[in-house]
Amino acid sequence: MNKLSIVAASLLTIFASSHVAAANDNTGFYVGGSLGQLKIKAKGSETGVGLGAYGGYNFNEWFGLEANLFVSGDLGDSNEDIGAGTFALTPKFTYQINDTFAVYGKVGIASMAVVSRPDNSRNEDFTGFGWAYGVGVNASVTENLNIRLGYDVVTGELDSEYSNSFQNVDTDISNFALGMHYQF
Repeated sequence: MNKLSIVAASLLTIFASSHVAAANDNTGFYVGGSLGQLKIKAKGSETGVGLGAYGGYNFNEWFGLEANLFVSGDLGDSNEDIGAGTFALTPKFTYQINDTFAVYGKVGIASMAVVSRPDNSRNEDFTGFGWAYGVGVNASVTENLNIRLGYDVVTGELDSEYSNSFQNVDTDISNFALGMHYQF
């Protein structure tokens, strides 16, 4: 986590010191990916690597719609494999600070899934719907290339497909990530 924060701060500092000559057009379609730290809180707390893909459409400089998918690596220990993933669709509100930097916030709906596999057992699937929200900073590197540092959270209740004892489990899945996207 500390390494990711140091890398993100270094990249933002480098891009802040360079000046983008022309005003960038941040409207239209964009698509990108991210790498970060994913954390799931349910009956316990597990942390691991999170991978994401996102894309959307900015209707103007301050409003857009974004789809965001992020999944985890193995979050379990030696006795259990745990994987998590979410898909969110959110309106995104952006405040353009200058030609290079912008801050954004978003809130919307999401689906989430967690798969748990204890040793020598079948998979236990948990699925549900919830709310998604996120904040972040976006930096324009070139006219079309952007980096961003964001924090996304999906919160809701998960239900087990097989077990009646694991119903309505309150769950938070968060992802702190460094992303890069191409603005068309």
